[in-house]
Amino acid sequence: MLNAVQNLVFRLNQKIYQIYLAPGQTLDIFWDFARCYFYSLAVWSLFTAKFLHLYAHLYSLPSSKFVIWGTTFFFQDVIILLLLRIVAQRTRTRLGAALGALILVPFSLIVSGMAAANFSVYVFTGAEIHWRQAKSFWGDAAAVRTLLTGLTGWLVGEGNLQVKDLPDREVYERIALVDNYVNNDGEDESDLFFDPHSTGNREHSRLSERFIPRVPVLGAFYLLLLLRFFRPSDSVYLVLSRTLPLATAFQGGGHQMTPVDIGDIIIKYNYLNGTSSLHPPPNWDWMPKKPGPGFTDWDESDSHALHYSPQESPLHISNLEEPMLEGVRNALGNLKIKHIVLLKLESTRADIFPLRKNSFMFDRIAETYKDKKIPHEVQERIENLTATAKLLTGFPTGFEHDSSHHGRKAYGGLSASNAYTTSTYTLKSLEGTLCGVSPLVVNRNREWEHHIYQPCLPHVFDIFSQQSDVTSNISDFTKWPWHSVWMQSVTEKYDNQDKLTLALGFKDKKTKETIERPSAKHYPVKSEEVNYYGYAETELLDYIRDAIDDAERDHQRLFLTHLTSTTHHPWGIPNNTYEQILGSSKGHNDNLNRYLNAIAFADDWLATILEVLKEKGVANETLLVVAGDHILDLLIESSSISKDSTPIARDIISLYEGQSLIRPQIQEKDGRQAWQFTVMNHGGTWLAVRSAARPEYRLVVPLVNDVEWRFSDLKNDPNEVHPILRFNLADLAHVIGKYNEDVLDWLYDAAYVASWWVGENWSQYQFEPGPKEGGM
Repeated sequence: MLNAVQNLVFRLNQKIYQIYLAPGQTLDIFWDFARCYFYSLAVWSLFTAKFLHLYAHLYSLPSSKFVIWGTTFFFQDVIILLLLRIVAQRTRTRLGAALGALILVPFSLIVSGMAAANFSVYVFTGAEIHWRQAKSFWGDAAAVRTLLTGLTGWLVGEGNLQVKDLPDREVYERIALVDNYVNNDGEDESDLFFDPHSTGNREHSRLSERFIPRVPVLGAFYLLLLLRFFRPSDSVYLVLSRTLPLATAFQGGGHQMTPVDIGDIIIKYNYLNGTSSLHPPPNWDWMPKKPGPGFTDWDESDSHALHYSPQESPLHISNLEEPMLEGVRNALGNLKIKHIVLLKLESTRADIFPLRKNSFMFDRIAETYKDKKIPHEVQERIENLTATAKLLTGFPTGFEHDSSHHGRKAYGGLSASNAYTTSTYTLKSLEGTLCGVSPLVVNRNREWEHHIYQPCLPHVFDIFSQQSDVTSNISDFTKWPWHSVWMQSVTEKYDNQDKLTLALGFKDKKTKETIERPSAKHYPVKSEEVNYYGYAETELLDYIRDAIDDAERDHQRLFLTHLTSTTHHPWGIPNNTYEQILGSSKGHNDNLNRYLNAIAFADDWLATILEVLKEKGVANETLLVVAGDHILDLLIESSSISKDSTPIARDIISLYEGQSLIRPQIQEKDGRQAWQFTVMNHGGTWLAVRSAARPEYRLVVPLVNDVEWRFSDLKNDPNEVHPILRFNLADLAHVIGKYNEDVLDWLYDAAYVASWWVGENWSQYQFEPGPKEGGM
């Protein structure tokens, strides 16, 4: 590399000296080099990007179709390169050279940057960049900071393409690329191979350097044209043919009622047609004449307001009439809930909360050792990695000391298995946990600027606090007013989160921005930032203590919501104190090792929170919810709210679309399955669908036209290593129908339900997609 830099510096000095001697030749010298180099860069970038694109979708098309039509997937790239070749030809005038340079150089740099970034992201995440989504990040400073974390990989990719030990120009410029746009004079004939120093007989040049290379080139091009002409018009071929420069121009969805394209294949399904879950809101005596945030649908000034009604929803199945689970009923006798601490754990998988022996993650760790066996001392470390999670859930882990809690008291509680999240994007999943709604099916956090169609917990607690029997002047905490606090040690500026938390009802917030202020109570912060979002959670310790002390002193009931972030990429922990858990650091193993260390840090942080609750004397009166669902039903049944607040809670809980976790789950009723939807990152690309009645099946529905339908049978493929991928529902159904007609019926039903549900989701949020946006 040092020699390459020295060589480059030497040649730059030569060029600068030549410019000094003859300033008028500057453009000639630059264009002589640039047209060769940057055209080669464009060729390399376009073709490598296309090969990656095809590799990423290798199983989305039957192999026979790949063989037949594979060459046509390069048609757009070839056309662009031919047009670019015209731009890259030698010109007689400096004006022409300048115009050519203004087109060729920026184009090549941009495309090579996109290609290098795409490779970097694919190697790291296993997925391509969705440039349509990436465009929306540039208005968000915190989001840009996130994207720039891939800058190292981009620079490496660019360096591999551009930092070369340049050979002599006479050798370097002998690129075997025929110039089909030359004039008939001798100077232009010598440009056939981008070689201004080529010599030889003119007739020999015409025969050997012009005619002979053109035969296979033109033959291949005409064959490509022929295949492209006869290629089927299916959208899958358009997606696979997409060239990198046009990636951002592909828009999915269009201006339509729903972006889910189910075609005519399931036209027999029509039981949801014309139905809607929206209905005038119910009349409640306790509702104020001027409802506050979260209850605007009850504003009497809007006589046309509609609200989600479970009774009107054709998909809703309620379990509120069911008796409580026996174990819960027995435990409620002495249960009193004064405070609530809700923890949203970032990027924490269910199979590592706690980490279990012989699970997917355990086996993944074992694979990093040469004999595929984890040493005993490492197993002991893994056993203790999520000790607090084991304490909280009570789930067996399969390790040697499974019944031991290492001297700590197990508090007991409810733990849900086979659960699902409303969204894989943290900011979108908050509405599910705090408001009991499904997030808006649109890219990124935009719920805050639309109609969050249910009151969130802070809104509900504010209503409780307004009741006549609520006061701070008595010792009975069930009649104390509520105070809601939001805490996170990272920025709230990412993707408009600061606006979202306000829309969710949080006015008192502790975030990276607030704890960095000189006026903050515990300023300055005590540690360095651990990632591009902010600090480790330990920076909030004193603020959590303060929140409990203030609530106890002022006779308030604390609702503390805390979003963790250490377990988010790049998994930074204080002082970089990483233990080596994996047997190898090759490939993704280093990142996995960092993730597991971050999980251990987060588990220790949970233990610290439990110790704080114990230290403040409120451990036995605090409901700790970890990435949980609504807890209103539990407050009612434990008699932990005032007499006037209880009917309010019962009215509000009847509006939510999910089922109560403290009652038996109903999987199917009157021929209707209990459908479950997960809005996947970043909200406008995929929607995951499953049914409680058939939990082994999972369908991922594309919301744009450049990603695949995906079906998984979790019974036979629990880790979804071999899903079935196709670009349209018809092809997916054809593959599935070959081995199971019953699954085919479920597939059609799931696709139809998803199509209806997305349109209903937009209506509930009062969201109207623009003509170019398509909701995406």
